[in-house]
Amino acid sequence: MPLSRWSKRHEKTFGKKKEKWNGNFRLPPKPKCYYTKVKGQCRWCGNMILNEDGSVNGRKHWHSECATQYMIIYHSREQRAQVFKRDSGVCNHCGTSTGRWDVDHVKPLVEQKGVSEDNIDWTYYAMQNLQTLCKKCHKAKSKSEVHLRSNVKDKRMKSRGIGRYNHKKFIGDTGRYNINKFIEEK
Repeated sequence: MPLSRWSKRHEKTFGKKKEKWNGNFRLPPKPKCYYTKVKGQCRWCGNMILNEDGSVNGRKHWHSECATQYMIIYHSREQRAQVFKRDSGVCNHCGTSTGRWDVDHVKPLVEQKGVSEDNIDWTYYAMQNLQTLCKKCHKAKSKSEVHLRSNVKDKRMKSRGIGRYNHKKFIGDTGRYNINKFIEEK
């Protein structure tokens, strides 16, 4: 069950047409059943919501677990509340609890950049991929991931044939440069 309450700031989309996803990897596309017009059908998983006697509950639009998943993915306030409930604000790297902390994705979301709507890996947005880090550790982790952001751009440019990047300079799937090979070529 979501910890934060539903408020007017949440957009009402029940029965509206499915929106085209703009490719923003930070906000993944909503499932097809999200825009349902059927009362009693969960907007996240698409299954019917049943009462205890087995009849369809026409007043609900969400299973409680599905509502929690939706809120964690699309609303950062709920994401922080759920992670704080689980970790109590203790840094997963250094173990301190300073009171100033960030929610961090263990597998960085930037790896989902450029992925098509059908191929999105939903584990990147799940609670199991979220962790609490103090500001210092989060800054260090983000700094260590800078190469990922640039490599995603490099791979996109390479696939389009744009720029100064030569495919011979890359090693494997990671996209890291082989410095020695680069120096030998010059």
